[in-house]
Amino acid sequence: MLLNKKKFLAALACMVIGVALFAQSTDSATRLMLEKADDYYTQGQTQQAFAAVNNALRINETAYQTSGIPTNVLIIARPIYRQILKIVLEKKTYDLLDEVNARVEKFKDLADDDLKRQIKKIETQYAADIQEAREAQAKAERAQEREEDRAVRAQEREEDRKSNELLIQTVVDESRKISDANTKQVTNVLSESLDRQAELQERQFAETQKSNHTVLIAILVVCGILIIVFIIVILNIITAARANARQQEQFEATLKLVAGMQQTNNQLLLGGVTDLYGDGGLKSAGSSRWGVDALPAPEMNDSDKAELKELAIACEDKGAKIDQISRRKNNSKNVSELVFKLAQNLGLNQNTAMVYFCASMVYDIGFLSMPEVILNAENLTDDQLQQLRSHLANCEKSFEFVPEKYRQIFIDAAKYHNENMDGTGYPSGLKDEDIPQIARLIHVAESYNALISRRSYRAIRDKESAIEEMKAQPGLYDPAVVAVLDSIV
Repeated sequence: MLLNKKKFLAALACMVIGVALFAQSTDSATRLMLEKADDYYTQGQTQQAFAAVNNALRINETAYQTSGIPTNVLIIARPIYRQILKIVLEKKTYDLLDEVNARVEKFKDLADDDLKRQIKKIETQYAADIQEAREAQAKAERAQEREEDRAVRAQEREEDRKSNELLIQTVVDESRKISDANTKQVTNVLSESLDRQAELQERQFAETQKSNHTVLIAILVVCGILIIVFIIVILNIITAARANARQQEQFEATLKLVAGMQQTNNQLLLGGVTDLYGDGGLKSAGSSRWGVDALPAPEMNDSDKAELKELAIACEDKGAKIDQISRRKNNSKNVSELVFKLAQNLGLNQNTAMVYFCASMVYDIGFLSMPEVILNAENLTDDQLQQLRSHLANCEKSFEFVPEKYRQIFIDAAKYHNENMDGTGYPSGLKDEDIPQIARLIHVAESYNALISRRSYRAIRDKESAIEEMKAQPGLYDPAVVAVLDSIV
């Protein structure tokens, strides 16, 4: 009986773990679809963005119909839907309207008042277009009838003309018989008519020449505009390249700072506060005691320096690959540099800040295990969707290149950077101090980077507005980290 009970408990535990991994992979798949939609929307590829955000809705269809669509998904989906409706209104591609209505019917939270008004406007326009088409058809039919009437009248005029010509010819013949003088008079009249015809032809030729000259000038103006646009594009490319070079120089300077640090301790490297130690050794669980009772680290030896430098270089390489495959330019550099600054200003020692810096470059390493064909697909098959959902399950294996004494920090960064302070995050629903420090730092840095970048759908584009947005959501972010962020950006 006891053996059966143990088997039952083991099976139940496996089931719970499986459900947790499935939920985690679903959330990651949703986030990837939303980021793809973000990139497409920013690049002006609205229909691709529309397909990507619909994939995100389809992944969570049952959950969203039951409990409603989360705010972060609505923030991304609604602008794309509005842009799609704008395209429908401008190009009159009403087949897209049917697809939008189907989604709105299925996901009630998706349509706010503005979106409903936009749909109503398009439906009114659609009805007006149908009425206009009917009126145009009736008008065309009436025009055809008028054309037929004109043809009949033209035929009658032609018959009258022929009758007149016959009459004139008869008169001319009679005139010749009457008098040579009358014949000469008729000849003069015909000559004057021919002269007037020649003059009319010359005038028409001159007008044609003038029209050709105008067309030539228009072509030259268009060519000039194209050349100016080309020059502007080249200047923008050069400016972007220079900005990227400056950012690379800043990142390399940070790497040099990491390589030149003169302090380390195998225990303090993973903590920086006395709370980070337990009876069984080092632990990476979170703490709100940022820098309290922090101890100085002893000097690092040559072996420790080389080990940490190699780790930073490896993380930079993998971070660049993650950014490339997830289409988030310089995301790993921006997030890791900000985490490093936050850790220092929160009172953590230099050694802890260095390890957090490295871990923040590879917190999304799970994407490297996915084929690019799946990450770039607009419509996923069931098998591809299952592969995408499992990308976080193997994150621990992905950190085999990290020394054992640092590894738990990297695992915590990858697994828990989507946890919220009020317990509403995923995958484990951790709260407050149960969330590792590195995860809280990345959560703030990643969100801030998204808010001020061109990938964001929000109306926020300046740093001050981004900080205010984060302060307004204390249930998501650690207030202490947000306060320090406000003081350094």
